Amino acid sequence: MFQIRSWPETILHVDGDAFFASVAQAVDPRLKGKPVVTGQERGIATAISYEAKKYGIKRGMRFVEMKKMCPNCIFVRSDYELYSLYSHRLFEILRQFSPSVEEYSIDEGFLDLKGLRSPHHMGYEEMGRKIKNMIESNLGITISLGISVTKSLAKIASDFHKPSGLTVIDGKNIETFLKKIPIQKVWGIGEQTSAYLRKLSIHTAFDFVSQSEEFVQSHLSKPFFEIYQELRGKKIYELNLEKKTTYQSISKTQTFHPPTMDKDILWARLLAHIEDAFIKARTYNYRVEKVHMFLKTQSFLYHATEIKLKNQTQYPFLIRNELEKAFNKIYHPHVLYRTTGCTITNLKEDANTQQGLFQNLHLEHKVKKIYPFIETKKIDFGTSLFDKEEIQEKKVKPKPSIPFLDLSLIST
Repeated sequence: MFQIRSWPETILHVDGDAFFASVAQAVDPRLKGKPVVTGQERGIATAISYEAKKYGIKRGMRFVEMKKMCPNCIFVRSDYELYSLYSHRLFEILRQFSPSVEEYSIDEGFLDLKGLRSPHHMGYEEMGRKIKNMIESNLGITISLGISVTKSLAKIASDFHKPSGLTVIDGKNIETFLKKIPIQKVWGIGEQTSAYLRKLSIHTAFDFVSQSEEFVQSHLSKPFFEIYQELRGKKIYELNLEKKTTYQSISKTQTFHPPTMDKDILWARLLAHIEDAFIKARTYNYRVEKVHMFLKTQSFLYHATEIKLKNQTQYPFLIRNELEKAFNKIYHPHVLYRTTGCTITNLKEDANTQQGLFQNLHLEHKVKKIYPFIETKKIDFGTSLFDKEEIQEKKVKPKPSIPFLDLSLIST
């Protein structure tokens, strides 16, 4: 169908295996080889070791569910500062092999290895194996590597053998490899798009690249045509070489005394946490994709849930309905609660965020104008931005709602 020479470009992708759980096992040898799940502070699983995955434990499961599936499961608190230190060391090692390194996420990176065989006196596969051995022996965690001619192919390759795998796809073997890859496993093709493609009889990555350019451009938008080109071995995505100084998540929580079962107070507290977390996200120019909220009972049980937003946002007002539904799911009457909290994750830089198909940009523009006044308290709705100490000490009961804004009054 198409042939390209073995190495027109050479991109290596590094991916930490169950990174948070692996770090927990690395710093505490007693956890090695045991089913470990992080996320105790949220009450749900956020990272799962491969030993725990064998029991069917998945992200987002609650502690009670996990214990039923795996009574020996060890539930530990997340330590994001520790993860950042491990991430920093991981990328330090990668930069020993190439000056061109993209820090894609806390545990993922891309390296441009083109032209480095002579300086390192070794082939690309040998180079990948040396990188792998150095990281695993120095950090005590496992990683999976993929080496190919584009970022998309390298990403698929690193996913192919997990954990602790190394997969190499040169230009001559792209077709053979893509026949093994289900379309939903292609980086950038989500659940909805893969379902649509299957209706067009496209079930594998090979089926996808076998289509004509005209077919892909007429049925899909530009980002998917770029993926199509990358899978055929044409380099489209350049490496972003800026060093990351970014947040992976932002958490806000508060324990209070005495505990309360008052729904209005708990809801208002959660809204304050969410507003505070989003303010920090906006400060660093992030949009938010996931919001996790929890209530901790007087007996230290967590009632928690997570919202994955259809459209990443910077403003809680735009997701007020989802927030209220989530709160109603975890609040139980006649239960005493002592702590409220939220964590926002999957933070994306605003400039790099693709707008959603159904995103109301006109409404968002109006909200963007009013929020600075809320943050500086030049206007006070008496709702989400309340004084938490005042509620506790004076027993003031806030109205539990996101501010009602008549956005029709705001000029565009």
